[in-house]
Amino acid sequence: MQYLFVAVVIVGLGYFLGVRRRLDGFAVAFFSAVIYFMPGLAGYTLSPTSPRSPIKLPVALQPEAIAIMLAVTVLILIAGILWSQWDRCRAAPGWVLEDTGLATWVALCIAMLGLVLTAVESGGTAFTAEKSEVIEVVGRGHLLWQLGATLGTVLAFLRHERIAILVGWALLVLDMWIGFRYAFATSLIAIGLLWLARPEPVRLGFLRLRYWIVIFAGGLLVISYQNLKEPLRAGDWTEIADRVSNPLWYANGILTSEPFTTQTVLNEIVRNEFRTGTDHLEAAAYHLILFAPALGEEAVRFNRLYQPALFPLVDHGLANNIWAQMWSAGDWPLLIGFILVFLLGLAFWSRLLRSTDTAVRAYAAIAIAYWAFYIHRNELQGVVGSQKQLLLVWLACAGLAIATAAVARRQHRAERPGAVGG
Repeated sequence: MQYLFVAVVIVGLGYFLGVRRRLDGFAVAFFSAVIYFMPGLAGYTLSPTSPRSPIKLPVALQPEAIAIMLAVTVLILIAGILWSQWDRCRAAPGWVLEDTGLATWVALCIAMLGLVLTAVESGGTAFTAEKSEVIEVVGRGHLLWQLGATLGTVLAFLRHERIAILVGWALLVLDMWIGFRYAFATSLIAIGLLWLARPEPVRLGFLRLRYWIVIFAGGLLVISYQNLKEPLRAGDWTEIADRVSNPLWYANGILTSEPFTTQTVLNEIVRNEFRTGTDHLEAAAYHLILFAPALGEEAVRFNRLYQPALFPLVDHGLANNIWAQMWSAGDWPLLIGFILVFLLGLAFWSRLLRSTDTAVRAYAAIAIAYWAFYIHRNELQGVVGSQKQLLLVWLACAGLAIATAAVARRQHRAERPGAVGG
């Protein structure tokens, strides 16, 4: 099974890199699957650390776990081929939103408001404590910070607003410094997607070398930062220099990176034939309701179901695995059904990505980054919640920008000489 998976990955890389096609959500999904399914290529995962076992140990992958990775990867590849043929002969969406020029700064203002709220909510703890403590003290302010910074930075990139880009990246780097790579990585993926995308089909693998250097450097930064947090926060620059100048440190960082522990969840669920039922999936629909937790509708998290049963000695939270969640809840039929829903989402946002409107393209690129990349370490509730929150913040930014422009035009007309009522 492992050799078959390796063969499919090689074929897929050949297709997405060598065939003339537009860069879309399916390409992002395939490369994301290769990254998160690296354990399937290596044949092992790593056990999570615990007080009894502080060292990550290799764990052989179950054949059915690799089969699940294979199913996801094959269906992404097939759907990507079909979508490229369908999309090739269709014009880009022609409609545009008018007067969204201020949306960049609206988003960044929302992010700065979120930053202030985070400081107030946490009493300053968010900027001094370890991530395990920070998670307990951040709330909606932190969500506004992350979403506003992500949307503002991506919009600024598309519109070449240099000051806004600097402000956006500063907010994202500060968020990563307190322990969260999520918004930084999402912004990096969205901007990379927009940077590499071309109006006409191209061979992705034949783009100039500088594109690939920047992409690999960005990816290596996100992966390696996890192992730099401690000396960085301690100000130990000698240790930082020793690590970043050692090639083996980068290799070790990749071979012990998040995918190798995330897929341990899938592996153990398959190995133990752990079943959850579908109640917690239905409860995820509560996230479609605004402020559902405040109304008493708190959904059951997947982690609370599997971790006490399968990892009782682990004293820290483990990342989720949506493919394990679907297999555990409904075996292969539910897993295949959800993969098809996943592919439909990729098609929808890939279509929006071709829009001529910068605000729509920014939204589509971020939605693809959430959906195609971070879905691998998430659960259904988190996926639904992140897409809902992104859409709401994007609507607020676009709506406020349009309303502000309309007020400015009305005021300008009123102040013109000879205007009625002037």
